[in-house]
Amino acid sequence: MYFTKSITLIISILISFSSFAQLGEIKFKKTTHDFGKIKEEIKHATYEFVFTNTGKGDLKILKVRTSCGCTASEYTKSPIAPGKKGIIKVTYSTINRPAAFRKSITVTINNPDKPHTVLFIKGFVIPREKNNSDKFPTAVGNLRFTSNHLAFNEMKNTEIRTDSLRIFNTWGHPMDISFEQVPRHLTVRCTTDKLKQNETAYIIVTYDGSKKNEYGLVYDRIAIRTNDATQPMKILNISARLSQDFSKLSKKDLYRAPKIVFLNTTFDFDTVRAGTVVTYGFNFSNEGKRDLEILSVKTSCGCTTTKLDVKTYRRGKSGTITAVFNTRGRKGRQHKTITIITNDPKNPQIVLTIKGVLK
Repeated sequence: MYFTKSITLIISILISFSSFAQLGEIKFKKTTHDFGKIKEEIKHATYEFVFTNTGKGDLKILKVRTSCGCTASEYTKSPIAPGKKGIIKVTYSTINRPAAFRKSITVTINNPDKPHTVLFIKGFVIPREKNNSDKFPTAVGNLRFTSNHLAFNEMKNTEIRTDSLRIFNTWGHPMDISFEQVPRHLTVRCTTDKLKQNETAYIIVTYDGSKKNEYGLVYDRIAIRTNDATQPMKILNISARLSQDFSKLSKKDLYRAPKIVFLNTTFDFDTVRAGTVVTYGFNFSNEGKRDLEILSVKTSCGCTTTKLDVKTYRRGKSGTITAVFNTRGRKGRQHKTITIITNDPKNPQIVLTIKGVLK
């Protein structure tokens, strides 16, 4: 009985060692390929890494993982007998990647002793020459723009700034250019009122912050009238983030300035059912010496509305900004903000927050 068990154990061990001995092994002709200098317009650069199964058993590629989504791979998926060859085909996308590159490809096989081999591709992508579609990516009818949104970004309400953008006529005819619905704080002109075919021009915009009379992130839409047969009316979007200029206030002015103080700036409604209308009043007071003015109240979402009875608060007076958040059609964790702009030099912008979870 003991002898029989011993023989069985020995046979099992021999079979086990025999199985390990029958594993495939992978050997690549080379593990790094240099594409050298390649042009971006080729779109894809491909190389096939050739390997041989130098083991005594079948070789199987279990997985090929690339270090970047810009690299794709194909490989021999059927088992490879000893002495036979296979390939790992690697493709690098050159589109919008003008620069030197070095990417890795990790190959995993069915040999637990040597499961991984890392391959590399490298090279330098020469940037393609930009055409008019690249230079003027925004197309509105037959008129192309570098962008049809001109952002003045941060501006004081005392500033006057000028910026410009370029346009290009792809139409087979001269294009008339004129502007409509221009507000008083903007001056808009084009370097030509008749843009010839395949020619460029500049639209020049001057923004007078003192005439806008709004604060925070503000937008304007300017109508561009043309004779374009495809789309004659076009829109130019202009934005700025306007804030007050307190730089010229004296120490005396600052001492006498209004001072807004909120009891709290965050309301957590915890957990409520979706569809519930959440209402909360943010209470504040003017602890300064001069009148406090609420210049702007803007919400981060159309789902939130606010109510403010008056906009001017004398010294010692209090007020409430009532926020109403309609949760219908929403779920999960919520975070909504209300941005308040005031004439308090130390707190010109305050962000109120409503948050919670909808179930």
